[in-house]
Amino acid sequence: MNDSQSLNWVGKRVRRIDGPEKVTGELKYMTDYHFENMVWGKVLRSKYAHAKIKSIDTAKAMLLPGVVCVLTHKDIPGFNGFGIVVPDQPVLCSNVVRCTGDAVALVAAESQEIAELALELIEVDYEPLEVISDAEQAMSASALKLHHDGNIHSHIKIKNGDVEKALQRSRSYC
Repeated sequence: MNDSQSLNWVGKRVRRIDGPEKVTGELKYMTDYHFENMVWGKVLRSKYAHAKIKSIDTAKAMLLPGVVCVLTHKDIPGFNGFGIVVPDQPVLCSNVVRCTGDAVALVAAESQEIAELALELIEVDYEPLEVISDAEQAMSASALKLHHDGNIHSHIKIKNGDVEKALQRSRSYC
């Protein structure tokens, strides 16, 4: 496709394929589907921005009728991490949470209601820690260290291409 063809749509309305279904409420989303023997998953998330996890007790949740399983970091075989560039986020937190909403446990149950009840039965003993709330505070010599080497988690240089050459060839370079 040449440049003139690619601009044929600029400034014009484009009808969305899924538009009518969305605005009429007819479009089905994932939670609209129900299957035989389907289980519901729920995530227990941290209510603290920064805290030590002293213990996680899932025994009461596991005893609730209709609960299929309850998982914590102990149930993850191998590496417990994910991330886009650096896999530095735990799938399920083990010793510490560093963000409100960090995942601590997972529940699978026969219904959404049972899964929600099971979450309420999981007992997590947290020890709240100091929160770093801005960059100035994080850069202070006396600031709490969030990572082993300080408050810079990692320094990654990404080099792709020849910047100087690209600038020289650029039509908009002044």
